[in-house]
Amino acid sequence: MSYRGQYESTEGLAGFFEQNNLAQSESMEIKNDPRFFQDNVINYRLSAFSGVAVVSSLMIGNCMGEMWAMDKNMQILTNQGKQFHLNGVLQLIAFCMLVVIFFCNMLSTYVCVAQPYHTIRLMTAGPTGFETAASYYLNRNIVAWRHLAIRYMLLSLPLYISQMGIRLIVKFDRTTEQAPQLPSTTPMAAHVQGIIFSVAMIILAAVLYDINLKHFAVFRDRYETMSRNVTGNDFTTYMNRMMSTGRASPHLDV
Repeated sequence: MSYRGQYESTEGLAGFFEQNNLAQSESMEIKNDPRFFQDNVINYRLSAFSGVAVVSSLMIGNCMGEMWAMDKNMQILTNQGKQFHLNGVLQLIAFCMLVVIFFCNMLSTYVCVAQPYHTIRLMTAGPTGFETAASYYLNRNIVAWRHLAIRYMLLSLPLYISQMGIRLIVKFDRTTEQAPQLPSTTPMAAHVQGIIFSVAMIILAAVLYDINLKHFAVFRDRYETMSRNVTGNDFTTYMNRMMSTGRASPHLDV
């Protein structure tokens, strides 16, 4: 009698993804080790990420809505380039601030999802799971992105209020007078601004993808280290060095 069942092998779309190396059908071993049920300091630190992820996701939704709905009349000069257009400049500055806020919170959302996911997977992957998870959590690359993500997410909150204040100036000016007649064709300045912001978004997407590659590279390295059963004095010395106060920075670890 086979206990594998009728659906052990991947079929259909799942089989297509696996055969073309687009997805994996194997996961870490699952062992009912009593140590996995014991509380530890990493769990307390990871629990703080849940609130950060909620705030970041709300900020992303608000930024996306504001960027799409925002008035795109951002002329810097008017009257054939002879007159400085204050409202256009303020609108352009506010839009740039929204792009920065959007990226900061995208970074925060990714870090607050990926790092707890990787840490918990490593923690429950084997007998040295806590030590492996701690080595991932304290990795200098992981710590750096965690600090950046949370620091700039918090800074994005006053920045968000600031851009609202700038946009209010434009709002009071433009909604208390007759709307200007729009040109029959899109001005060249608007074309240029659209291309610039499009390229900026693509660059930010590439940066976020590179951050994703770095996180997975560290995760795979830590898991492979544990899979090779690295124990003894070398691994103990390595963990003690990572956890020592000698490498602590002026900023507390997140």
